[in-house]
Amino acid sequence: MKILFKYTLILIFFQSFIFSDGPYDVEIITEQDGLRNGPYYSGGIVYYPADIEGPLPVLVLIPGFVSPISSIEDWGPYLASYGIVTMFVNVNNIFQDPYYRSSALLDGLISINEENSRYNSPLFNNLNIYNSAVGGWSMGGGGAQIAAQQNQDINAVIAMSPWLPNSNIALNNETPILFLSGQYDGVAPNYLHTDVFYSNTPNSTDKLLFEISGGNHQTVCSPYNNASMGLKTVYFIEKYIEDDSINCDDLISAPLFSSDFLTNIVCESNLLGDLNEDNYLNVQDIIVLIDLVLINSYNDIGDLNYDNYLNVQDVILLTNLILSDN
Repeated sequence: MKILFKYTLILIFFQSFIFSDGPYDVEIITEQDGLRNGPYYSGGIVYYPADIEGPLPVLVLIPGFVSPISSIEDWGPYLASYGIVTMFVNVNNIFQDPYYRSSALLDGLISINEENSRYNSPLFNNLNIYNSAVGGWSMGGGGAQIAAQQNQDINAVIAMSPWLPNSNIALNNETPILFLSGQYDGVAPNYLHTDVFYSNTPNSTDKLLFEISGGNHQTVCSPYNNASMGLKTVYFIEKYIEDDSINCDDLISAPLFSSDFLTNIVCESNLLGDLNEDNYLNVQDIIVLIDLVLINSYNDIGDLNYDNYLNVQDVILLTNLILSDN
């Protein structure tokens, strides 16, 4: 009995660790607090990280057919705890299709952007209003794809078990997009929806598909249903909204519990001195660095002494690094 109790405690600790929230405390803003009530959506609510200096990334999410915001609301405190301001909206009529959900998302972006200029808002002058993301579940995920096609200022899409009336709509996806789905989705079967949307999204668009092993249509509704799903969403927003690729390798690595995982995303090399991005330091990097020095051009990967200039000192340091590895 003691052994069983011991392993139960270990399991609880392990689960609490891998499914843990981020480092920030989370607070909310409602329409009663002054949040704009947009005409094309209902029920706006914002989750945001407290006491963190921005500009903070923004994501607007919407649920699916006949579903309330509460069906996907776990994403709010989770993402906000990682520093991502997350707003939820819903359509004015829960029976409305993805096109109406697209309009609701775009109207939500107007509201959250106004928080950046509303003097009494806790997000006043602390939002990145120039790079934003939209997402949604089921018909909401379909609406998110349509919204990004209608607004070129949207920089990322999170499509959770998305549903569209016509898969050809995805042919116009030009915004980086993360597809999340469950293996046994009986509402929006992957072979009719998510898989086809991924395939129809042009290869010129960065895209990633993560199908959760054993999952269903509701699995994607909460980041606590799969730890990798939550973190990959955070990493995707980091890369395409915050222009931070520090976790890019983890983003594109197939997780343990995936029944399907596809991507065309290529991570830039973070190896200092690797100017030709082949993940090695060699004479080709020296040649590229010398060329940059001669034309007085700058690349921070080649700035080995961190003086914000490329010069002969960087060439010497790179040469020494290559020789020390041989």
